[in-house]
Amino acid sequence: MHRFFGLTVALCLIGGTEVARAQQGSQDPAFKNIPFDSWMDQGDQAHIRWTAHVLPVELSAHQRLQAKIDIQVDGNELARRRGKGFMVILVQFTDSDNRIYQTHEAIDLQLIKDDIGHSNISYIPAAFVTPGDYRISLAVFATATGEHSALRLPLHVNPAKNDPLPSAWQDLPPVEILQAAQSPDDLFLPNITGRLHLPLETRRPVRVEILVNASPISASEPLRTEQASNRSLTSLIPALKVVANTGVRNGTLNVAVLDLTTQKVIFQQDAVHDLDWPKLGAALKEAGPNKIDIHALENRRQNAQFFVAQVSRRIEAGTPKSQADPLAILIVLSGPMAFDSGEDLHPIELAGKPDAQLFYIRYHSLPERTAVNPFLQDPRFARRGQMSRPGRGLPPTTEPLDSLERTLKPLQPHLFDVSTPAEFRKALASLFDEISRL
Repeated sequence: MHRFFGLTVALCLIGGTEVARAQQGSQDPAFKNIPFDSWMDQGDQAHIRWTAHVLPVELSAHQRLQAKIDIQVDGNELARRRGKGFMVILVQFTDSDNRIYQTHEAIDLQLIKDDIGHSNISYIPAAFVTPGDYRISLAVFATATGEHSALRLPLHVNPAKNDPLPSAWQDLPPVEILQAAQSPDDLFLPNITGRLHLPLETRRPVRVEILVNASPISASEPLRTEQASNRSLTSLIPALKVVANTGVRNGTLNVAVLDLTTQKVIFQQDAVHDLDWPKLGAALKEAGPNKIDIHALENRRQNAQFFVAQVSRRIEAGTPKSQADPLAILIVLSGPMAFDSGEDLHPIELAGKPDAQLFYIRYHSLPERTAVNPFLQDPRFARRGQMSRPGRGLPPTTEPLDSLERTLKPLQPHLFDVSTPAEFRKALASLFDEISRL
């Protein structure tokens, strides 16, 4: 099965050379010169063989409800039009106030391969949505011949059941369409600008310090693949975006991102209102798993103590002398972290009991999901062969035993073990509740 979402080189189409993504009720210019509404009124003319269905809405790592549409186009439809214009897929969301949100994707039929007819084309547009009712209008359009096919699908989005953060979505736009992005932008989603409503109210001034461990899952040696190094970041970077957008009403919020394998603070930003993603994204690219120098390898037995030093510095800096001084609150975001057997894992040492609070959110990675071909039992598609069959997914990577918790033990950290967005949401609600009572 060929997937072209985000991979098409030539997306120029009627009306311009850039793909315009619909946001906050705006329109995609690609729709202007075609009778899209008329196509919707005419219904499915069956000029092009394709199917579409709405996938179950899920809570994403960004703490947003995410809707996806699975669109499958018969590869033979592209094969018989090979070399002639574009095959365009148009997607429109309409909310309950009749505001529209549009996007499109295009396949340059000059670039498709000879064997395209042996498989189906899959396009899965996605959007963050808020609870409510929507209409999804879809069309497939061959630019060279004008052939098209269209259909409408309903979408109902329920509020989260027993939501621990019931007001978090109150100020968000109803729809924000996700753009395809290269790593690491695909983790942060810089085009998504809607902010969660997460005010942090405290009785006394606070200084919130967020420490993110962006190291590979094991600090004992460089990882061999880019995929392995990014496994924990897939959850940690969205979690950072959520926490960094917290509205600290009576204090400041600072962020630091650590790479323990090189013993460096690769990113730091104080008094955060909007996280500086261009700077952080560049730092994550620079701190790849294949860029660990000889000096870092020679001193890797001190990786744990580098982490301890970073925690100590933020706790001891500006120790409050009275209730009017800000209380230090540390939030550590990390996956389980292992070190060499000879690593110095001596716990943190502080003079007296610090007037600070430490929260440790430990994000565990879930095993890979098994890939299943949705058209295996569909006679319209299964007969065309070359279809991948359901099988075992990739074997889950074994997580290391976490050594960071041991180094933090004297601080009596509030530990939250999370594996899913729902668990992170519960942890975040508990964390906010505890901080608000300090």
